[in-house]
Amino acid sequence: DVDRILSFQRAYDTAVKRLYPNEPLIDIDRLPGKSSEMNALQSTDRLLLFARPVCPVCDLLVDKLLKRIDEVSGIDIYLSELAPGDDAAVRNWASRHQIEPEWVRSRRITLNYDGGALKKLTNGQGEVPYLLRRRGEELSQLRASDL
Repeated sequence: DVDRILSFQRAYDTAVKRLYPNEPLIDIDRLPGKSSEMNALQSTDRLLLFARPVCPVCDLLVDKLLKRIDEVSGIDIYLSELAPGDDAAVRNWASRHQIEPEWVRSRRITLNYDGGALKKLTNGQGEVPYLLRRRGEELSQLRASDL
């Protein structure tokens, strides 16, 4: 029975090589799993980070995002637990993270008060830190490991 199966496989391989000489036997792009195109950052993506001013995990994520700023169109940071209008606290936080004032002026980075935005976007299910990617009109959640 093994001889019959191997014979069939050899005939199949020969036919495939004859009919499709320039095609690989297995197209790895069609295999299931992570699609790098869907998960990788694209230059037109905008990242949204919801963070607290005092949050070590948020701080690590901010640092990770800032290292990738040249790979995306921008980063929108929403700070929770701040009183609306507390610009001094926002400036202090940005300074601690070495966010360049030029990035803010040019809107590569925007600094915002959360004001309930995370709750609205996640139907109350999101917890800080929370990272989203905006690709076109579509928002999708990212994990730190996706970066």
